[in-house]
Amino acid sequence: MDIKRKNKEVDLDEISITLKTDNEVIDKVRTGEITHIHVEINEQTQDGLLENVDGKPVLDVEESPNTNHSCYFYNDGEFPYEIRHSLNFLILLGDEGGCISRIIDIETTPGARFNYQSGMPIEEDPNGDSCIWEMSLEIVPLLQDAKTYLMRWNPSISSFTEKDYEECVADMIHGMFCMNWSIYEWEEAKRGDFFYMMRVGDDKAGIVFNGQFLSDPYPSDDWAGSTKRRMYVDMVCMDPVKPGKVPPISLDKLRESIPSFDWSKGHSGALLPSDVGEQLLELWNKES
Repeated sequence: MDIKRKNKEVDLDEISITLKTDNEVIDKVRTGEITHIHVEINEQTQDGLLENVDGKPVLDVEESPNTNHSCYFYNDGEFPYEIRHSLNFLILLGDEGGCISRIIDIETTPGARFNYQSGMPIEEDPNGDSCIWEMSLEIVPLLQDAKTYLMRWNPSISSFTEKDYEECVADMIHGMFCMNWSIYEWEEAKRGDFFYMMRVGDDKAGIVFNGQFLSDPYPSDDWAGSTKRRMYVDMVCMDPVKPGKVPPISLDKLRESIPSFDWSKGHSGALLPSDVGEQLLELWNKES
């Protein structure tokens, strides 16, 4: 499993949950055929999914049920717990290896309802006061062979305006926002590849955020309004620079730190040479 692409070296025990699964599932996660993993919250998984205070799940309700299976409480259809704020990665383990995936979004769904009685078997009751909760984790794999692309954004001519950027940053969920972007060198791009977004065209030029591709490239209408078709990728965007600020990795710093690459010109969606991608990752980890 390759974890070097995370922005910082971190303790996976603190920010991830591990699930045993079939190798076929892992292969489909890597190819993008599977994009969501569904997890039942039970005694085996609740500690990995929920925040704990003194060994007990944190509840949003005034009283918790008198049961060791407190994660089953229904709470009128509202999820009665706090999902771990540090839950960033999902580790899938199979008999022949594993795969680390970044968690993009989390949704909770009430499953089978029942009335809890200590020591009694569970019998479904559509009006019951307890529930087996399920979570859906949207994920994107951290691929060992992932490529790195440089996307470019010129606010003065782009359909994505400065105001759009401000709104995306203000409305982030789990520290991320999603969007699509045109990609010029699309032939080898795939879901799971990494990118850096470079602002160009003004005095705030530099790397403004990074992220991963959530899709393989696909054709759509030209964002600029011409009749030609362009290729796009869906992206999850992370670690954005505060709107209106000069990025820590400015254009001048890029030129100084990685002079082998011409940062001044080029298309949006340029495939970076592997050595340049590694140098940019090191610079990002140093400056972010």
